[in-house]
Amino acid sequence: MIDLLVQFLLALWLVWLVLVVVKVCRLVLVYRCYAGQSRGKLVLLLSNQDQACEGFLRRLAFGCELLLPRVEMAVVVDEHSCDDTFGIARILGRKLGFSALRARETTGEEKAALSAMLARLPGEPRNGLVGGKRPAWYYDARGLQGRNLLRTPVLRQMGWAA
Repeated sequence: MIDLLVQFLLALWLVWLVLVVVKVCRLVLVYRCYAGQSRGKLVLLLSNQDQACEGFLRRLAFGCELLLPRVEMAVVVDEHSCDDTFGIARILGRKLGFSALRARETTGEEKAALSAMLARLPGEPRNGLVGGKRPAWYYDARGLQGRNLLRTPVLRQMGWAA
């Protein structure tokens, strides 16, 4: 009876091991197919959020790196920001591989996304999509502070799971 139980558990473990190996092989194949490609760009608008922006940007940069194909990230800091939000974003951008710009420095995809964010009326959704050669998703995080900023599910709201 014990021999039968041991054989059953061994068979169950082998099935689990095969499933894990198959999953890892599929992930490697997907990674090889999408290596070097970009899905588009995520443009964030921040202003006066130096207290929580570091954790928010670190979490978001990590989430963008996990997505396949990869999502580029750009942080635009509002001209009226009077704290060190831009400095924090610039330093983190160098470390984590995203661009940090002032609103007046934007061009191309960032400028189109910034225009869409600034045209948004109060009460309208904070996120959206701007077309072009490559899609640019935007998220207006101005006004969110502390835990509200840190807990904002930006990638989930964009329809991406990370």
